[in-house]
Amino acid sequence: MQTTCMMIQEWDSKARKAIKRRQALENSIAPGLPNNPSFSPAVPPRFAPSAQACMNIPCICPYMGGRIYGNGCILPNGQPYLPALRKEYRLMTENERTRWNYAVLQLKRSGEYDRISVMHRQVGSSSGAHSGPGFLPWHREYMKRIEIALRMIDPGISLPYWDSVMDSYLPDPRDSIMFSELFMGETDQAGQLVYGPFAGFRTLEGRPHIVRRLATEGKLLTEANINNLLSQTEIQNVLAYTAPQNGCPFRPNFGALEYTHSSVHLWVGGDMKPPSTSANDPIFFLHHCFVDFIWEMWRQTRQNRYSRETAYPPDIGTCANSQHFSYAQMRPWDKQNQDGLSNEYTDYLYQYAPRATCSFQNTNCGSPYLFCDTRGSPHCVSKIKPNGLCRGFEDFDACWQGACIASWCRPGQPLRGHQTVGLSIQVSPRGSPTTQRPQTIPSRSNCYNDDPCCDSWARDGECAVNPIYMNRYCRRSCRLCNNPNDNCHDRHVSCPFWSRQNYCTRRRQWMAENCQASCGWCHISPSQLCASVAFMSRA
Repeated sequence: MQTTCMMIQEWDSKARKAIKRRQALENSIAPGLPNNPSFSPAVPPRFAPSAQACMNIPCICPYMGGRIYGNGCILPNGQPYLPALRKEYRLMTENERTRWNYAVLQLKRSGEYDRISVMHRQVGSSSGAHSGPGFLPWHREYMKRIEIALRMIDPGISLPYWDSVMDSYLPDPRDSIMFSELFMGETDQAGQLVYGPFAGFRTLEGRPHIVRRLATEGKLLTEANINNLLSQTEIQNVLAYTAPQNGCPFRPNFGALEYTHSSVHLWVGGDMKPPSTSANDPIFFLHHCFVDFIWEMWRQTRQNRYSRETAYPPDIGTCANSQHFSYAQMRPWDKQNQDGLSNEYTDYLYQYAPRATCSFQNTNCGSPYLFCDTRGSPHCVSKIKPNGLCRGFEDFDACWQGACIASWCRPGQPLRGHQTVGLSIQVSPRGSPTTQRPQTIPSRSNCYNDDPCCDSWARDGECAVNPIYMNRYCRRSCRLCNNPNDNCHDRHVSCPFWSRQNYCTRRRQWMAENCQASCGWCHISPSQLCASVAFMSRA
C-alpha cells in the first residue's frame, strides 16, 4: 500500500504542475471579423467528432456504413449492430476469444492501438485520469473508446474483463491459465512477452516486446476488496480522494478502487506498472474493464438512476487537484468529468455478463478453463497451466489438461490453442504467433476547422500572427492537415444525424463550417455565414 500511495501522490504532483503550464496556453482569443476587427466570435466549444466519441448506436451507425432505423442500426451485411456484452475472458467461447484477439492484432497493425495507448501516456500522470475522483469516469470513457475501435473491425465482439479474483486463490497466480499461450501469453526469463497472441507487440517506446514482472510486488484483487467497495455508502469513498493534501476534511479510504486496482498494476509489473507504459499491454484493458464492472455493481446496488448521474464528491482543492472537479474537462476529450457518470454507457453501448459462479449443486463454472472450489463458500478458480503449482488442490480438477500430483500439475496431453475457421491466427507451442497481415482500417479525414471564419482569417495571415488560436481551431485552413472537401457540402459522414440532433443550433460554429448542406445554409455566402455565426456565438 505504501508503494501505491507514493505512486498516486507523485501523479497528483505532476498533474498540479501541468495545470499551471496549460493555463498559459488556453487563454487564447479569436481574431476579429474580417470586416469588423473589433468584434471576435466566442472561442468554439471543444468538438472532436469520431465513432469513439459516440454515446449511442445511431451515432455510431454512419461510421459503420450502416442504416439507422429508430434507435438501432442495420449494418451493410444486413445484421443489426447490438450493444456489447462484456464477458470474462475465460468465459468467452473459443470463437469469441479468437475473434477478439484478431481484432486487437488488426488494431495494432493499423496504428490505432498505439494512438489510443498514447492518450493514456499523455495524460496518465498529469490529468484527472488518476489520483482522485475522476479516475473511474475517465477510464470508463477510455474503455468505451477502444471497444468501439475494435468493433469497427468486428461489430460482433466486445471488450472482455479479467476477473483477477479467480487467480488470487491459486498458490502461485503466475501459473494461472490466464498467463498461458491460450490467453494473455507467457514471458521468457527476461520478462519479455514472447509466447501467445500478443507476442511481438512493439511498444510505444520502440521495444520489440511487452515486458511483465509478475508477482514481484503488489497483489491481485480479492473478493474482500470487492465486498469492501460494495459496502460503501458515501460517494467520496468510491469516487475517492486518493491523493489528499493537508486540510482535506475527508479521511482517505484505502479500500478505494483506485488503490486496489493500482496493486494489480504493480503485480503484473513491467509495462503495466507506470501509466506512461501500461496501455502497451492488452491486459491493461481487461483489468480496467473489470474495474469498471465493479464500479457498475456499486452503482446498481447503491444508487438510483438519478444519483448515478449526479452524485460526485465536492470540488475541494486540498482533496484533489482541479482536474478532478466535476465540471473540469475530461482531457483529452470534449467531455467533463461528470459526463462519465452518464447512464447512456450501459443503457446503449454495453452491458456486463455475470461473473463466473458455482454451487454445491452445480459445480460447473461455465468454462473448461475454470473449476469450482467447494471448500467453504463455493467459488470459481482459474485452472492452472501444465507444470504449475497446484498445492492444496489435489482433490480438484484444477489442472488444464492434466492432474495435480504431488502439488504440481502434470500434463496429460499437450497444451494447444483452439482454431476458429476463417481467422488465420495460430498459437504456436513455444513460438511467436503467425498472422496474416490484416487490411488497414480505412481512414476518415479528421481535419476540420471549428469556425466558419477560419478561411478568411488564414487569408489575412492569422496562422502566423495568432498561431496559438489558429493551430487549435483552424487546423484545416492553416494547412496543418488535409481535408480536400471544399465549397458547400458535408465534410463529415455524420452531418445528417447531427442535424437531426439539433446540432446546427447547439454547435453552430462547427456545423456552419463542416455541415452546411445538412443545416441548409448553402444559400449563405461564406462571409455572411462567418459574420452571422460570430454574432450568434456571443448572443
